[in-house]
Amino acid sequence: MQTQRLGQRQLFNMLRGNLEKRIIKLYSETRDVSAVIEYAVAILVRHSLTVTDFSFICQELIRELFLTAEPSAVLRRFSVFFEDYFAVDEWKSVVARLYKHKKDYLAATEEARSYKVYLQEKDPTRIDGLADHQFDLKSIFKGANGRKHTWTLRKAHPTKNQEEIIGALKILTMLTIFETNGVRKFTEFVAFSRTATTEDPYYAVEPEEQIESVEEPVEKNTRKTARKRTASSPQEIQPKPAQKASRKEEVKQKNTAKIPDYEANKDRPVRELINERLVEEGLLPDPDPKTEDTFNDSDSSQKSQQVSSQKPKQSTVGSGKSTKNEFGKSEEQIESERNDRRFRRRLAKIMGKRNKK
Repeated sequence: MQTQRLGQRQLFNMLRGNLEKRIIKLYSETRDVSAVIEYAVAILVRHSLTVTDFSFICQELIRELFLTAEPSAVLRRFSVFFEDYFAVDEWKSVVARLYKHKKDYLAATEEARSYKVYLQEKDPTRIDGLADHQFDLKSIFKGANGRKHTWTLRKAHPTKNQEEIIGALKILTMLTIFETNGVRKFTEFVAFSRTATTEDPYYAVEPEEQIESVEEPVEKNTRKTARKRTASSPQEIQPKPAQKASRKEEVKQKNTAKIPDYEANKDRPVRELINERLVEEGLLPDPDPKTEDTFNDSDSSQKSQQVSSQKPKQSTVGSGKSTKNEFGKSEEQIESERNDRRFRRRLAKIMGKRNKK
């Protein structure tokens, strides 16, 4: 798998050891001399603007490229930034190899020579009230599309002055390795600001103490809940039923008239049992037994006469003493069952109205 190219995040955030390994591995796979040189220039800017040491990064590889690689515009343009990588005699050989005349050397390195002074090291010790602080360097650049973007560099150098910081940042405008969706970044420097920061000692505690501080509010809430339960009445503390009957079951229980002593009353007529139930519920007055029997007999006889007058008479020839239909029931049995059904429907209506109330 081919190594990915390095971007802004890797070049300005990775540690020195990992960064050197990535650059060497990338060159061994791609043999891209121009990319390696521009990577090294960006790291020189990082070394100048931060307190982290990145001096002479990839020194052996850089020396090999300037001494053996085919001369190119990138090698000629940035060569002066790496003059300290060589001895005096070696540097003369590099200049002679890359430039035909001294004029070519001066013309190709004019911009780089103007910025080289800003890459010099400087004592980072401060003696003012910000001596114990760290610094962040926030800069604003324009891209090739004219849009501005910000870039923040952590652990910024605390003693570099404004001219030195601006000069080092402008070196990034010479590089072409930083792009976003094919649009080049760092084409024009706009402004910068340096902010002092300090570590809050409140967060420099042991993990165990942090855990205890997080759990402490939970214990307080538990105590408040216990106080509320103690202050409440015994009726409020009683546990609620595990499961409540559904709405359908409640309605069904209300509408169902249970008959007590079923085994003792199972042989009694249904009408008689229902009348007793209605009297107990207060839906019917308590009648005199004789009057009730007379009422029931007259009511049933009137209904049987109405039914017999509405229905055509069936032939009883050859049928014997009792007249039966095709289901084997007599007319008296059929009429009695009908009366029971009518009475039950009437009773259901009465019970339904009572439940609604």
